[in-house]
Amino acid sequence: MEVTKQMKNRSCRILTFAAISIMVLFSCQQKPKAERQEIEYINAENDTVSRRGLYVLPGDYEAGHPKNLVAYFDSLCQEGLFVATHNNDKEDSLKVWEAIKFLDRYARGKDRFYPMKAIRDALEILRTEQAYCYNHGGQEGQNGGEAFLFRLIEQAAAYCNQIDFITDFHADDRKAGILYFEEWSLGNPLYSMLVYQKSQGFGVRMIGDVGEAKIEKIFHLTDSQGRDYYLCSNNNEGVYFCQYLYGWKGDDLELICQLNDVFGCSECAERGYELVFNPKQYSWIYCQKNGDMYHRVDNTPMLRLQLNGDSSKFVVESQFDDKQSTRRDRLRVLS
Repeated sequence: MEVTKQMKNRSCRILTFAAISIMVLFSCQQKPKAERQEIEYINAENDTVSRRGLYVLPGDYEAGHPKNLVAYFDSLCQEGLFVATHNNDKEDSLKVWEAIKFLDRYARGKDRFYPMKAIRDALEILRTEQAYCYNHGGQEGQNGGEAFLFRLIEQAAAYCNQIDFITDFHADDRKAGILYFEEWSLGNPLYSMLVYQKSQGFGVRMIGDVGEAKIEKIFHLTDSQGRDYYLCSNNNEGVYFCQYLYGWKGDDLELICQLNDVFGCSECAERGYELVFNPKQYSWIYCQKNGDMYHRVDNTPMLRLQLNGDSSKFVVESQFDDKQSTRRDRLRVLS
């Protein structure tokens, strides 16, 4: 009788232990997949996506390649980021998540073609809300909707296989291009991003700051030593004149020097002179247009770009007396 009682107690303990084990195992299995993915991703990529990295501008850290993009973006939402659509449109929100699913399938090799249209539509949906917010009162502090957009741009570029799919225009060597987003008021810039080829996919770097740089052209330049550079340019001598020079450093393009102010001739715009970039001489000169030709204006300064690796710089040369020149500078209209 005593033996039977001991056996029953032992059986109860065994059953209790088994039940607890099953509960523990079940609770582990029910742990959100996105959270597990985020932990794996942080450990694998040396904490590249943490609370420190959630809100940074593209290019300020190494984005990495999550194994599961759907889980990755879901984990970002758990950290406070979110899909920001204009007027909280649910249909637009679904389109963004569908684009992420398509990108994930492509990254895993399940789909053959890069989902260019879905990605560009998703980026435009997210851009619209950010443009509206900046135009109607601006943004202060951390913006989870904007950060979500930045992280999506990074991953869309990282898995892209052709620069045309992720840029609005690019340099002639197809290794760097510009992804440009307008603000709510047409003509004003929201984001200008440099997209450049890496050993795997493309990297992204913000040019200037939010609402600062309006890039209209990108030039591929080479110095006497065969080193490559990319000039991100806007020659508008009004509000948006800017020049950003980038050079290769390993697998990345990094900013070498920049110029954000019109140089040396306050009355030139009033007189109708135009700034023209000469890609053969790496210089900007004030010109007057005559037919399909630009003629340099006498006694106006010239901006020259001196390429010298990390020591490259913009130099304003003194006023130029055209009568002392052996020939008159003429530049055909640049497209």
